[in-house]
Amino acid sequence: GSLLTASFRRDGCSAFGQENPRAYFPAAAFAWRVSGEPFFKSDLISDLKFRASWGVNGNRSIGPFAAFSQMRSTQYFNGSETQIGVQTYTLSNKALKWEETTSTNFGIDLSLLSNRITATIDYYDMITRNLLVNRSLPRVTGFANVTTNIGELGNKGFELTIGSTNVNSSAFTWRSNLNFSMNRNKLKSLFGEKGTYMLEGKTYTGEIPDYTNHWFIGRPIDAVWDYNILGMWQMEEAEEAKRYNLKPGDIKAEDLDGNGAYEALQDKKFIGFEQPRYLLGFRNDFTFWKNLTASIFLRADLGHIRPFIQPLAGWSTYDRISTHNFEYWTPENRSNEYPRLSVNDSPFGGKVMLYKPSSFLRVQDISLSYNLPMPAANALKLHGARVFGSVRNALTFTKWPGWDPESWNSQERNSTPMPR
Repeated sequence: GSLLTASFRRDGCSAFGQENPRAYFPAAAFAWRVSGEPFFKSDLISDLKFRASWGVNGNRSIGPFAAFSQMRSTQYFNGSETQIGVQTYTLSNKALKWEETTSTNFGIDLSLLSNRITATIDYYDMITRNLLVNRSLPRVTGFANVTTNIGELGNKGFELTIGSTNVNSSAFTWRSNLNFSMNRNKLKSLFGEKGTYMLEGKTYTGEIPDYTNHWFIGRPIDAVWDYNILGMWQMEEAEEAKRYNLKPGDIKAEDLDGNGAYEALQDKKFIGFEQPRYLLGFRNDFTFWKNLTASIFLRADLGHIRPFIQPLAGWSTYDRISTHNFEYWTPENRSNEYPRLSVNDSPFGGKVMLYKPSSFLRVQDISLSYNLPMPAANALKLHGARVFGSVRNALTFTKWPGWDPESWNSQERNSTPMPR
């Protein structure tokens, strides 16, 4: 059989500006269970369903007063005493409106071999328009930023779930579940300002990117745009390093135009992504003689890099505080992984970053439990009893040199410890 549903919403929110407080959100979905049709006959396929949906969703996560001019009290000294005044500290935006995401989804539900194997496959294509952001403003305006709508962002993704009963007997049962997903986003438009701009040493004509936030038209929002680090300058390269006002042990980056200087627009390039490109989960459940159960769950985030700033150590108080024990570059202990202490970053404009792969495979959960059989429980005058133990974050396989590849502090651009 088949199923068709449709809905239409008109939502309003007082957090938006007076000009656009309401928006319209239609949606529709269709499903067809092919295996239920008279013409469908298969010994292999137990169940088959096709799904499709389309709809528009809204985002209003901006706080209740983002569209308004807000005021706050401030203290100042008039020469003889402290006074309390009031000042406007946010800029109003009467045109602020809903962020809208239009999503198209296609899916398949499949069962094989009398439901011994099940699979769910989904593909989605989403476009988000009028993104809600705090846009930076020139200081001359008197405000740091304003909440506004800008741009268009596309997201496409694929999700797969496979479940299977591998062994099913009175003495032993083994079931598995595999999850795989991937998402690709692309910035389709930003502020709408067009002109000529430079990127990776080449000149382009089109919508101008936001270099400060590393937002580039046609690129993912998590694309890493930075100097491509080749390693460290070695002793044999001392003369070449002088061209850049550097010396052995300092960071060696790719000079795209070969002019002997590191310049952002001419030499920075796209070197990777900060968010995982692929996500995997794999769970196995085992049951022995119906009362003893065990499970193990593995997870993997793959294909991304992240900044690693800890080895960029200066001369501060590192003799008095605990730090990572890195193999810093010295003439006797040469390395292409970590620079010398008090690394010189002035040729990079006082800011240089090392990136390290942060992919990982984690043994996320291991558990073991035993249910006391009912005759034994009743003999002890119990309705039931269960003894169990579990381990979380048992083991992690990764090349990430920091604390943990997943526990990420986005503000400090650093990883934090993950407890076991």
